[in-house]
Amino acid sequence: MVDVAAIDGGVLTIAAARDFLKLGASADAQVSPLIPAAIGRIESYLGRELVGDAGWPSADKVPAIVVHAVKLALSDFYINREAPELTDAQLMPMIGRYMATSIA
Repeated sequence: MVDVAAIDGGVLTIAAARDFLKLGASADAQVSPLIPAAIGRIESYLGRELVGDAGWPSADKVPAIVVHAVKLALSDFYINREAPELTDAQLMPMIGRYMATSIA
């Protein structure tokens, strides 16, 4: 079971996800498990968490373009359930500047 309270306190609420996908409340059971997956997809691309020690101090501080990238990942997971198509090359021009940098 997905923790709705944890999702609604994060970068993308269930209501915002439902609104972006243009769905009714009856789709919550399908959409809510995809939200953490979409956030995870963007965190994986950026190489850091969105909110926390390595990320922004709170969900409301995450740049709008990064939140939009989460919505795009959500949409990709919802529409292309069997084979998501959102690539790193597509994310690069949108949110590449927010990637974690490391010195090796």
